Amino acid sequence: MESFVVTINNVAYQVSIHSIFPKLFDVYNKNINYTIGKTDAGNWVYIKHEPSSAVIPLEQIGIAIDEHFPEEG
Repeated sequence: MESFVVTINNVAYQVSIHSIFPKLFDVYNKNINYTIGKTDAGNWVYIKHEPSSAVIPLEQIGIAIDEHFPEEG
């Protein structure tokens, strides 16, 4: 499965596709493990995360995902 790394504020996050439908993404590194998705309104939201996960810059990661996986059609 395709993945990429985005670095924000000197922290690297590995991003990979969790599922195609609905389109969800896993975001993780040594300190975090999140699954995120985008609402119909275009807002990035947390779907699930480990209780001990640190807070992630959700919108910045979402922008990187949009740039890496542009919408088709």
